[in-house]
Amino acid sequence: MPSLTPKAFILTATITLAACVNPNPNTVETFTKPVRSQVVFEQAKSLVAERMRDPEATRFKSDYTSFQTNTGDYIVCGTVNAKNAMGGYVGYKSFYIRFSGDNIKGINVPSEGEYAAAEATQVAQDCANAAIGKIMTTG
Repeated sequence: MPSLTPKAFILTATITLAACVNPNPNTVETFTKPVRSQVVFEQAKSLVAERMRDPEATRFKSDYTSFQTNTGDYIVCGTVNAKNAMGGYVGYKSFYIRFSGDNIKGINVPSEGEYAAAEATQVAQDCANAAIGKIMTTG
């Protein structure tokens, strides 16, 4: 087995350590438990609708999942339909929101733009992680 030169050893060690470092040091592992609360869902709907072009016209399906985190936040995953700039509904899309009271700590409602597929994938991943009881969150 060939030995590494000091420079090669340092480079290998640096790459190995860099792979272990969390890219966002503000990200923490958060634990979740399911909760079923119409009050939590209504709060989530209000917070999501506020972000839409026409909040009063925003529609939600009644099926949703909700969770409480070990930090006291709530996570709601549901389905929303909102109007676009032309005034037409864009179709139902899944959403994710994490909040405490009126304070939104994380929200993802996929857009119609070029990143829509990636955003939808992230919503699905975040909701799946919340459902299994563990999700990475920031702030």
